[in-house]
Amino acid sequence: MRIGELATKTGLSADTIRFYEKIGVIRAADCMRQKNNYRDYSEALVERLLLVKQAKSLGFTLQEISELTEAWEKNELSPAEKLSAIDLKLRQVNEKISELQQVEKYLSAKRKLLKAEIKSALKETCEVIS
Repeated sequence: MRIGELATKTGLSADTIRFYEKIGVIRAADCMRQKNNYRDYSEALVERLLLVKQAKSLGFTLQEISELTEAWEKNELSPAEKLSAIDLKLRQVNEKISELQQVEKYLSAKRKLLKAEIKSALKETCEVIS
């Protein structure tokens, strides 16, 4: 299939697909050059790219995705190693959640102060007018 069809099936842009090919997320075996120099992508690549898309949304880096999917597909990882990789990512996600909660707490406090400042300034303006 051509890149447009692959993009439609995966919801990724053609540019993203080309980028994934350039950095090795898409392997040479998944993409063949035709005589007219167009790329012909395998059906199996649709499933792989949907997995990549999902993994990215879960916080995996492209490097992690490349390494894990390759090892996973070659069956190089034991169930314990797969579990370990998932546990590591879960810890990282939980750390990120904690950091974001701190940012939210800080921003909420700043917002509250600014709203009070605005309210006070409006009150003073109203007193001057009346």
